[in-house]
Formats: sequence, structure tokens, C-alpha cells
Amino acid sequence: MSLGVSSNSLQNNFKELNSNDAIVYEFENFRLDVAHSMLYRDNFPVSLTPKVVETLIALVERHGEVVGKDELMDRLWGETAVEESNLSQNLYVLRKTLGNRADGLPLIETFRRRGYRFNGEIKSQNGAELLIATHTKTQTVIEEETIEPKTNKMRIWLAIGSIAAGGLLIASGFAFWNFKNKETNAAAPFETFKIKRHSETGDVTTAKVSPDGKFIAYTDKKNALWLKNTATDSGVKILPESETIERSVKAIAPDDNHIYFANGLQDKKTEVFKISLFGGGVQQKITEDVWSDLSLSPDGKQLSFVRVNNKREFALIIANTDGTGERTFATNKEGMWFGKAQATAWSPDGSRIACIGGIELDERTIWNIRIFRVADGEEISVIETDSSFRWIRSVAWLPDDDNLLVIKGNLSNEGQIYKHTVSSGIWQRVTNDLSDYFDISVTADGKTIITTQFENPGNLWILPADGNSSQAKQITFGRNLMSDVTGVSWTPDGKIVFATKAGGKWEIWKIDADGANQKQLTQNCAGNDSCSQPIVSPDGRYIVFQARGNGLVRIWRMDSDGGNPVQLTEDDGLHPSFTPDGRFVIYTRRTPLATLWQIPIEGGKPEQFSKIVPAGAASISPDGKLMAFSTYDKQPLLTCVSQISAEASEKCFGVSRSFPRWTADGKAFYYLDYDYSGIWKQPLNGERELFLKFTGENINNFAFSPDGKQFVVARSRPTQDIVALTDEH
Repeated sequence: MSLGVSSNSLQNNFKELNSNDAIVYEFENFRLDVAHSMLYRDNFPVSLTPKVVETLIALVERHGEVVGKDELMDRLWGETAVEESNLSQNLYVLRKTLGNRADGLPLIETFRRRGYRFNGEIKSQNGAELLIATHTKTQTVIEEETIEPKTNKMRIWLAIGSIAAGGLLIASGFAFWNFKNKETNAAAPFETFKIKRHSETGDVTTAKVSPDGKFIAYTDKKNALWLKNTATDSGVKILPESETIERSVKAIAPDDNHIYFANGLQDKKTEVFKISLFGGGVQQKITEDVWSDLSLSPDGKQLSFVRVNNKREFALIIANTDGTGERTFATNKEGMWFGKAQATAWSPDGSRIACIGGIELDERTIWNIRIFRVADGEEISVIETDSSFRWIRSVAWLPDDDNLLVIKGNLSNEGQIYKHTVSSGIWQRVTNDLSDYFDISVTADGKTIITTQFENPGNLWILPADGNSSQAKQITFGRNLMSDVTGVSWTPDGKIVFATKAGGKWEIWKIDADGANQKQLTQNCAGNDSCSQPIVSPDGRYIVFQARGNGLVRIWRMDSDGGNPVQLTEDDGLHPSFTPDGRFVIYTRRTPLATLWQIPIEGGKPEQFSKIVPAGAASISPDGKLMAFSTYDKQPLLTCVSQISAEASEKCFGVSRSFPRWTADGKAFYYLDYDYSGIWKQPLNGERELFLKFTGENINNFAFSPDGKQFVVARSRPTQDIVALTDEH
């Protein structure tokens, strides 16, 4: 039922004016009308949702005091179970809207682990004057939804007639009624669901479900393309294994007749093909230079994806499914980007496209989902997130046209499935476990989600420096979830410093090379959300690491025993390393493109270290003249070597995950393969050679001992399988 509500009407939750709620707060150039949940800037209404305004009211009423997070959550949502990210989102919107006081102090200030404070200088007055001034000669219709967990939801409609100019509020033709809304009367999607595994091999890489739910197309680690019957879990191979092509499933057509898949070749642009669902026939090339998954329009006639050009400009591309009519639909603005995984999703009615992206704001990386209108390419809304979203990798619509499913990285860096309701702005968590999820596809009836569940348990192993794997010895045990952020580094006296999430949170630990005396060095990550990538200074006095907190990753330093943690950088900082003399820390800044910076180990002003852009994860040669680093030109990451003073990459080698480690003589370096499958040794003049590989396992990081006799690797055996989540309502 549509009554033509204006964009600001969501705030106009009118109540009868009385002495208790007829309050107007004035601060800076704003006026906050409590009775009607309206905020005005220079007497013009500011478009905010009711919950955002209610958050502001709660803070303004206690201005000058720190209001705790729990208190705010209880006031705003009471008994309703919602994610804390909803409160963070409200505060993020308010900070953007209000800005700072004239003296530069933020109007809304955050106190870590305590709460939030409103810093404005308040003047208050009776609300009748504002009501008359701003609501004369208007007709307003308001829809408010009361959220109660696992109960029927009621909607209240209030129709308010004309308001006499210059007079008090007169409800002419006032009508009030309650009714049960069919949609909200039912349980919300995926409040409860059952899980079924559709594979047990652990070697799945990508998977998509057919709209009718009868088939799952997937690829395995050998790059074969398979089709699985969901009723019997029997499968047939559509395309064979390949050692040269990295294959991935992109989509199944709405008519269930074709599979869209991508072929990636080293140093070449990724190509997209389609093939008959049951195999056979011609593989038809659709397009190339595709940087993300595909999303198909509901009628199956168009597709969308993300492309990045050689100027690092992101574009949302639309094309016909036969490969014709390709056009740039939308481009990123400065400081913004589009995602490069499962980044786009057509709405069920075909009128909108949701696209994962982000923005660099005040040195922070803020992920968002931008909604574009298909008819003209106009961006019609942005779904903002907060600092608890480390990243977003997948997005898909549910058939109700109001709920989006996403996979977002939490503070421990696992990808979990969340649901966002567009109409209410509320985020709710769907999965809640220690797994890492990839891919989302949904059946046409919205009842089943197909995803892949990834786990990567691993441990540290010691080997002789020649890489003889037969002499590998395990030195850590238990469920240590390993990744490239694990980081490993040696102290001068032969101990190993590393990061692990074994205790549920990424922290820095130290252990002897024989596995004895394991000790946690950081406590609650020095007040941050996670700590990783530790590296020991050449003299052994300090350990430098990256720590995430309040939406930023910064570089920190602590003593070798874990004491005296000190934040070194205010800006975004990743992948720390040392100059050979230990006087400076080299790190990567991501805004707007990856650049290398340096800061004194004792603290000070950061300076740009290299003019090469993009460049990251650098390692300086023992003589201090060269640097090995990662960069990207087309899609793959490359490891390159240049003089430190160079303005461009001078010599680049194979596709890699980087983390270069120099040999003692500076004539070669080691680096990780792009898919973590092994370590390569690359002479500066000569062909690379495979140094170490564990069949069926990943190597996530590595380091040589200072005496050159030993070698430590973070080794894991990843598994990835197909999982179905079926809604029980």
C-alpha cells in the first residue's frame, strides 16, 4: 500500500504534543525536534532514518556524558536481537552528518570500550514554535514498523490532515488503525535453517546452484568443471582437469540451460565462456578481462561484472549474454572502488544492480554496497557498513526484493554470511561458526543458499635451510588457523615469533625452535581487534606488527618480551619490514593505491619510501640497495625487484603472493606462489626454481633463521566443500 511518502517522511513519526516531548535542542547550525524525530540543518530537514535520529536524541539528552554501548542498544532495540553493527552504522551516519564543532572537536566522540559522548553546546526550547514553522500546510503519511523477535509485527498507519498555517497541530480527518502485514507476519528469511553438505572431498574451489535447485555446478582444485545432482549428490565431469587454466564457475542461467565459467591464464586476461548445462557442444566465449564473478539478469539476457583498467579505474560493466552490447554502466569516483569477487547482483525484478565497493574516508577503509538503477545507471542508494566489516566478498538478493545476503569478514577475518534488510537497514548474522565461507547463490524460491565452507587448520614446522621436506618437524599443535597474515620471524637468539588465532583472536606468540616455551606476547592485542604479521628488529630489541582497531590497520612496536606496546603510525599500515640497519620500518599504505612508506623505529614522522605505485609488502636487500616487492599490472600479483630510488618497476617475475625473503648474499630471493602451493627461489639473473612444496597443502608464510641453518613454514591443509543452507520456514 503506497501513500506517496516523501524521502523525509520516515522521520515524521508524529506524536501528540505534550509538555514532556515538546523539546527542541539547538546546537551549531542544527535543530533537533524530539517530538517528531526530526533533525534540521539551517532550518532544512536532514534525511535520516528514525533509528539514527533516536540514536542522536539518546546522546543529546545526556550531552557531556559518556553513554555506554549496551545502554544505547537497549534503548534503541530493547529485547530485539540485532547485530552491534547496526548501532555502529547509526553512529557512522551521524558523524558524517554532524561533523565537528567550530573548534574541531567531533560532535560525537568515541571512547574505546566505554561508549560515546555528544560534545555539542545545547540550547533547548519548547517545540511548538518549530512545529508551526515547519509543518504548516502539509499532509503527511507515516509508516512505522515495530520489531519484535519471533512475534507478529504490526504496522501503524497515521493519516494526518492539513495543518492550519500559523496555528497549532489540528488533526483533520485523522485515522488510526492497526493491521497485520502478510510479509512481516511470517518469520524473517533464514532465522532458522538446516545445513546439508554436498561434498566431502575438500577440494571444491567455486560452486553455484541452478535456479530450480536441482543442480550445482562447481570446480575443483585440479580445475575440472563438474555438475552435481542435488537429490542424489552424484556428479558428472563437464570439463577435464587443467594444469594451465585456473577455472571457476560464475553462474548458471535462469533457464537452467547453461553454465557460465571463467578461464584464467597466467599473465593473460581472464576469459568467460558458457557451455550447455550437461556438457558437450561448443564452449562459447562471452567476454574477457573480467575481474569479478558474473551476475545474470532475471530474464537471462544480460550480465554484469567488474573490470579494472591499467589506470586502476574500476568500472561496472553490463553486456548481453551472447557477448554483444558491452558497455560501461558505472565508474568509481576518486577514493572509491568496486569489489573484485562476487561483486554484483541483479535484483529479482531486474530494475537494480547491487555492487560491492568501498571508500577511503579519513584514512579508513569503509566497505559499502551501492545500488544502481538499471534504466539509467544512476546510483540510487548506498548501504553503509562500519569498522566491524573488514571486507565484503559476495552479495546476492533474496526473491522478496528486500533482503540481501553477503559474506563479510569479521574481526577475526573469517567470512560469515549476513543478511541485510534494505527497508529497515538492519544487519543480521546468518552463520555463526569458525569456518570461512565463499560464494553465495540462491534458488529462485529463496529457500536454499549454496555456499562453500573453507577451513585452513595448520601449524608451524621446522626444516633444514635447504628445504628438505623429509626432515620437516612440527613444533606447534592444535587448531591454529593459518593464513598469510600469520607472519613468522626469527629473533637473533633463534626463537620464532608468529601470529595465531588459536585462542579465538589473532595475537602474537613466541616459541623455541624445538617447540618448547610457547608464550603469548600480546594481551588483548594491546587494545586492538587483531594483531598479525610480526617481524623482529635486526638487533632483537623490538617486534613490529600490524594491528587492526577502529576500522584501521596500523603499525605497532613492542619490546621483544611483549612489553611497552607503542602505536607507530596514525595512517593505514600493512606488511611491516625493516631496513637492514634496523633504523626504519617499511610498510604499505593502501590509500588510494598501494605505496611504500617508512617511519623511524623509535617513532616520528612517516615519509614516502618509494615512488613506485602500486607497490607493497617490500623486503630490502642485505646491502640496502634493492627492494623486492609485490605489484599488480593486470590481474595477477607480481613480485618485482628495483633500485630503491627507482620510479618504476625494473624487473618483474612470476605471479606470486610475494612476502619475499632475500638470501644472505643478496643474489636471489624466495617468495610464495600465488595459490600458496609452494615457495620459489628467484635468482636476480636466471630462471626461478621450485624450492619447497607440500602436495595438497598450503604454505602461508616462511622465514630463514639468522644463522642460515633452519627454516620455518606456516603449513596448512585447507579444505573447501559445498554446503546448502535451507530455510525452515
